[in-house]
Amino acid sequence: MTEVLQLENLSVSLPRGRTGNVPILDALNLTIGAGEMLALVGESGSGKTIAALSVMRLLPQGAEMSGSIRLAGTEVTSLDDKAMRAVRGRDVGMVFQNPLAALNPSRTVASQIQEAWRVHQGGSVRAARVRALELLGEVGLPNPAQRLDDYPHQFSGGMRQRVMIAMALACSPKLLIADEPTTGLDPLIARQIMALIAKLRREHAMGVLFVTHDLSVVEEHADAIHVLYAGRSVEFGGAKEFFAHPRHPYSAALLGAVARLGQTRLHNISGQLPEPELRAAGCRFAARCAYRQPECETAYPPFSANGGTAAACLFPLPTAGTSHAAPPELPAAQNFAPQLEAQDLTVRYAGATKWFGGGSENLPALRDVAFALGRGECLGVVGESGSGKSTLGRAVLQMIPYEGQVRLDGHDLAPLRGLERRAQRRRLQVVFQDPRESMNPRLRIGDIVAEPLRLKGGLTAADIRGRVTALLGRVGLNPELAHYLPGSVSGGQAQRIAIARALAAAPDVIVLDEPTSALDVSTQAMLLNLLKDLARSDMLSYILISHDFAVVSYMADRIAVLNAGRIVEMNETASLIAAPQHRYTAALIAAAPQLRPSLR
Repeated sequence: MTEVLQLENLSVSLPRGRTGNVPILDALNLTIGAGEMLALVGESGSGKTIAALSVMRLLPQGAEMSGSIRLAGTEVTSLDDKAMRAVRGRDVGMVFQNPLAALNPSRTVASQIQEAWRVHQGGSVRAARVRALELLGEVGLPNPAQRLDDYPHQFSGGMRQRVMIAMALACSPKLLIADEPTTGLDPLIARQIMALIAKLRREHAMGVLFVTHDLSVVEEHADAIHVLYAGRSVEFGGAKEFFAHPRHPYSAALLGAVARLGQTRLHNISGQLPEPELRAAGCRFAARCAYRQPECETAYPPFSANGGTAAACLFPLPTAGTSHAAPPELPAAQNFAPQLEAQDLTVRYAGATKWFGGGSENLPALRDVAFALGRGECLGVVGESGSGKSTLGRAVLQMIPYEGQVRLDGHDLAPLRGLERRAQRRRLQVVFQDPRESMNPRLRIGDIVAEPLRLKGGLTAADIRGRVTALLGRVGLNPELAHYLPGSVSGGQAQRIAIARALAAAPDVIVLDEPTSALDVSTQAMLLNLLKDLARSDMLSYILISHDFAVVSYMADRIAVLNAGRIVEMNETASLIAAPQHRYTAALIAAAPQLRPSLR
């Protein structure tokens, strides 16, 4: 197999304040052949994106790099800027995580694809437009001839990602780097994007470096896997062998943290990824490893190969004798006392119109939705982007006008006014998808959590401080974080702070709007386990909104499937997964990670 990318002892350090440069990536070695897809996986902060940017020579100013990067036989570390610009696009293309940020909003997609082609090929504008049309058709964009002159904001997230892939393929590169290209996409769309990349790399004999934190995304398509932890490689090898028998404890823990249909408990990886300045001399995962021995902390372990994979571990997990437990049965349906009810719930947005012979009519984003939520129950709401999930949550929270009724313990919320309305709304709280966007960046975390307590009144300053300390402790955070600003905590910590703030109001119902979509699988597992434990201890009711069917199936007692603003199916979780009645539900289930044999 012809090698299109070879990294040897690649190390990168980045400037970090007054401390100078700190090592981010250490001695990375990997090889990608023509037509091969290698998945580079690990938690945020493991060095995945830095490795990808190193290949493109797009590291931040002040970065220091050592080692070798050979792209189709060319040593790119020795190229000057002009020569490197010729390599980008021609020999290597890159698809970024957020296509809306990577695309120029003021230019049509055709002009952006054409530019990439003309810079390297030097063809005419007409020839470049023909090439752009070919590429948009090749990546599966519907009606490409009609969409050539559209702007990025006129496309959905999945379609924008297809445009990015078309740009990256403009000059038929030997290597495609895909940096988290499916993060934030619906499972159905993510599956389509993965299938598209797999098809294109086979047809073009193109190597693919696929960067992701989610092992379930690449399980179906990757040929090889390389796992990074805290800047060091911990395991690599063939994908089939890796998924059958992961040998490094961190690899097994990552697989155990992925939400899959039928799981009753996710594996929690204790502790945190070490900061670059605090990385240990020995195995960097040792502090979080359940199998650590004193020898693990003295020096970084060498790789030991066995069964098609190699793990940097002194005590690797065995490749034989793995138990294959039968899939656990999902909990049986429970009877919950009714608490929240929605009847004939319809929401219309003024901007959503349909024209009929010169007139217009507002189209409902949500139409005739009805459900009941029991006390202590979790109702999962699933569907693609634009199906009406978040609109449903906002209507329940009384954040937008709606038609129909929302009743809390029999009280219709819409007619309520003044203090009575405020008292009922306190019983409904929300945790948003991006917790930092819902927090005042100028307020300290303690003040953010305390806000509902102050609004309620009747508490002294000392009482409020005590309750804030207790709330932070309940969600597994150090009370010292009360003195920090939101920008100084991780994504997982910020989401736990948002949960603590919601709990401060002593709610009966919490609407969870995509609470884990931007989190690593390990952080996601910790958060879902926390929410499940809180529901049991406090008899909390949840409306869990998500496009991730596996996450919802793990949490929910019942699932409502939304499509085009309507509930097309609703049933107990176990029954719905076992025998979906609607083809849309069946498609969502098919796109979700399936239960696999236990790892040990």
